[in-house]
Amino acid sequence: MTKAQDFAARAAKVAGNGKAPKAPAVRTAPVKMTVELDPGLYSFVKAFPDAQGVPAALGKVRVPTVEVFRALLEELEEDGELAGRIAGRMRDNLST
Repeated sequence: MTKAQDFAARAAKVAGNGKAPKAPAVRTAPVKMTVELDPGLYSFVKAFPDAQGVPAALGKVRVPTVEVFRALLEELEEDGELAGRIAGRMRDNLST
């Protein structure tokens, strides 16, 4: 039996029992991501919340660096003009 025949046989078996195949579970837990940054960008992102006065405005000692990335991604998702500029920057960075 070929792979195609095997796949067709399994699909027919699933379809024949009257039950639809289960959809994969939707992931709800956060996904961890590692990012490598140049030392200058690392220093910038670490200092950004303090430079903008975010911890003081919230009455906190510090704000986790991940909040900078989350806010950036939310802005990128909502702002088409920003998304276009970022795409251009990516093209420039990758073409050099």
